[in-house]
Parts: sequence; C-alpha cells; structure tokens
Amino acid sequence: MKSNLMINPIETHVRIDVPDLNSAREYLEDTLGLPLLRSVVRPDFTIAWYSGLELWQADGNGAASVNTHVAWQVDDIDGTVERLTARGVIFDTEKVQAIDVDVVSTKESVRYIFFDMPMGVKGELYEVKPTVTQ
Repeated sequence: MKSNLMINPIETHVRIDVPDLNSAREYLEDTLGLPLLRSVVRPDFTIAWYSGLELWQADGNGAASVNTHVAWQVDDIDGTVERLTARGVIFDTEKVQAIDVDVVSTKESVRYIFFDMPMGVKGELYEVKPTVTQ
C-alpha cells in the first residue's frame, strides 16, 4: 500500500516561551523526570528540547505563550521540503537552515525550515542526525 504522507513525522513538538527557563527546566527534569533531549546555548538565547516541547526564555515582559509554532521531526528534510513545495507550501527561507553543531549539547546536526499554516501559527520541519566525522 502506497503512503500519501507528505510529512513522515518521527517526533513533534510545540514551542513554549516561558517566564523562567531555568525553573521550567528544573520542573520538567526534577519533578516530572523528563529527560532533556538536547539544548542550544548561545550568548543571546538558550533553547531546551524535551519530548513534545521546545522551551525558550520569554522576551522582556515574561509572558508565556504556546502559539509560536508546531514542529515535525522528519528523517529527510530535503525530500519533505521538495514534496511540500510541489503541493504549494511556501517556506520562509529558500534553503533549509542549520544550527551550528558547536552550540548543540549533543553535537548532532540539526536542520530546520519554517512555513505558514492557515491556522495562524508557523509550521516547522526539522531533521536531527548524528554529526559525520571525517
């Protein structure tokens, strides 16, 4: 049976901007026992990923939100983008973006791309692969 799936999700998450990222991480890890999947630490921001969640420190006013984007992890981001483009999906950037491996806690290759969805939030495709060493 041939699949009509345009997106073959491995994992999915929603982004939440939280008033206190450190407290949120402590709660998820210490109270709920959720393992941290990976994090990105840069001088200007930190992102923490858990199963189903991407946490960011909220901007200056500290207001929490849940409506920034919905993401699907795929095993072949280039092929998925090609299939969705053929179906009329318009992506925010021409090319898939990559996070610098040096700032990813697991040293994995993380690539992503965003697109608009008719329900008023962004969609994101992302791919996580082990870093290839030469």
